Amino acid sequence: MKSAVGGQAGSYTTNPFDLFEAFFGPSMGGFPGMDGSGFGMPRRSTVTKGEDLRYDMTLEFSAAIFGTEKEFELSHLETCEVCDGTGAKVGSKMRICSTCGGRGQVMRTEQTPFGMFSQVSVCPNCGGNGEMISEFCRKCSGAGRIRVKKDIKVKIPPGVSKGSILRVAGEGDAGPKGGPPGDLYVYLDIEEIPEIQREGINLSSTVSISYLDAILGTIVKAKTVEGTTELQIPPGTQPGDVLVLARKGAPKLNRPSIRGDHLFTIKVSIPKRVSTKERELLEELASLVNTPVNRTKTRPKVQQPAQTTESESGSITQKPDESEVQNDLWKQLKDFAGSVANGALKWFKDNL
Repeated sequence: MKSAVGGQAGSYTTNPFDLFEAFFGPSMGGFPGMDGSGFGMPRRSTVTKGEDLRYDMTLEFSAAIFGTEKEFELSHLETCEVCDGTGAKVGSKMRICSTCGGRGQVMRTEQTPFGMFSQVSVCPNCGGNGEMISEFCRKCSGAGRIRVKKDIKVKIPPGVSKGSILRVAGEGDAGPKGGPPGDLYVYLDIEEIPEIQREGINLSSTVSISYLDAILGTIVKAKTVEGTTELQIPPGTQPGDVLVLARKGAPKLNRPSIRGDHLFTIKVSIPKRVSTKERELLEELASLVNTPVNRTKTRPKVQQPAQTTESESGSITQKPDESEVQNDLWKQLKDFAGSVANGALKWFKDNL
């Protein structure tokens, strides 16, 4: 029997529970939860989950919008199929750990001002197993795991964004001594394209048109995630106006039926130089808009009484003449064209 009493401080004592058995006998078998290997500490379990792994992946812009499937090669640890993760040669016998005597635990004693203090811990030699490998497996050299390369397929759902993390269960490193494998975490990054920017589930772009197209209206080609489409520019479009293509944005993650919009901000381009003929036409347009006589010059018409309608309550309301509405719209269009022309002429006079 070996006792820690009077021993050197900080020393390991083999078979630390012999003293307990000397007082209470080996038939005590310990308290509930004890397996006879230690005082209240069962032998350490050898089943440990493997390490988790990380893989960084970059997706194309459209692949993040619509989803895709990616395949890549991964290097990870797998359980040795020869020794089944034990690390020992098949048919060989395990030997008892000489440090803990097969208990998997050791007692460390230290001298304190209050007397001797003993602490039970896992055996540093066998790691709590109580046994040591006598002959190592030739394939894994006793590690119980081997490093292999494996092709992994990952399904990317629609609507993922930069920073999204996908978990692939069971594709991490295998656990030691046949333990279960860890998981693989795929961190996503998204390529950017200059034509389209993404803000959540909405997409945004900038469309440049001439000042004449802004006045008269036009149809332009615009790039979307579904390809090139025609974008209708209405007459009188102002710089900074936003046109919306509904449900042409990105789908919501895990809810693909919900989809954002594609927003187009209009940018009106004014040329730095114009030809002599263009300048003459602009000056003529400016004179038409800025001259009060020309602005109000219309075809003579016969004065007609205002049309009235009677409401249910009996009150009389006046209905505007259709020609007056058209003239008012034409006046607004000419005013807008004149303001653009004046701005262009002023720039030419200041810079040419």
